[in-house]
Amino acid sequence: MSEDGAAQNFRLESWMRDLPIQLKDIPIIYLAIPGSHDSMTYGITKSSGLAPDAEPILHRLYPLFRGTILRWTITQALDTKQQLLIGIRYLDLRIATKSGEDNFYFTHGVYAAEITEALKQVKEFVDEHPGEVVILDCQHFYGFQPEDHQRFMRLLLNMYGPILVPRQLDLKAVTLNALQRLKQQVIVVYRHESVYATGEFWPPQTLPSPWPRQDRAPGLLAFLGALCRHPSAGFVHQAVLTPTPAFIVLRWISSLRDKCALPVINDVLPKLSDFSPGPPAPDNATFSRAPVNVVIADFVDINDSIFSKTIIQLNMKLLRNTDVLYHTNE
Repeated sequence: MSEDGAAQNFRLESWMRDLPIQLKDIPIIYLAIPGSHDSMTYGITKSSGLAPDAEPILHRLYPLFRGTILRWTITQALDTKQQLLIGIRYLDLRIATKSGEDNFYFTHGVYAAEITEALKQVKEFVDEHPGEVVILDCQHFYGFQPEDHQRFMRLLLNMYGPILVPRQLDLKAVTLNALQRLKQQVIVVYRHESVYATGEFWPPQTLPSPWPRQDRAPGLLAFLGALCRHPSAGFVHQAVLTPTPAFIVLRWISSLRDKCALPVINDVLPKLSDFSPGPPAPDNATFSRAPVNVVIADFVDINDSIFSKTIIQLNMKLLRNTDVLYHTNE
């Protein structure tokens, strides 16, 4: 694959395996990795009930305006396997318990699917694609007691066991080549203090993920352009617009896809092409923005997966940066 090759030349389902060999020795925290925001909302249906993370007002509005609320709640159209096949390598998980059940469910204000099928799809995908690595970011937990964390962590350990990438003191040692040698393919970030009960999951500070809280593209671009990051950790750039209740009321008959996801693809993604992966500059250096690592968006399938293609292509900039190629592990 040439340095100038178009992103469309990547086979999206195996893009990590197909990266130029020099990039496979770069720490994974310095690569550009496409991810999906609220990855599991494709499982929300008209029969979905309100979940523990629902805003209080939804308890009044949901029975009356179910269809509208779902149009502003669902953020992805593709299931887990399909997202992975178009190059997504980071999944944003929000998990909830359900009263009277032992099962765990994905959630975004309303319940999505029970978790087992999606997690199995991740396992099947990495089994079929030995060169690929998937990050599962357990972002939020709702209705969890300490024993629920124990059960959920045990479920993850049972499902992924030997292919998990354990917590590391030095994340710069985590490269695609190193992981392939070890046959490790799944990174679990667990954003709760229970993470310290095992060495197999990564704590939240290994992958900061600041929320922009913007509902317009110019504000989102300003936020993303002003971010700073630490050289010893990964980072998530959230390329997502978050509609406020007032924003939704003024666009009642529309949807999150049309009024939030499409403006990101049309107005924000082209500007993200100016960003680069790689290590942050030293503190005393002048630099304009934090290098990208994980970048996430809503409706990652839009325009023939242009989001994944654009983010993956940013990695080719690393080939022109010999400092990054030869000094990241010093």
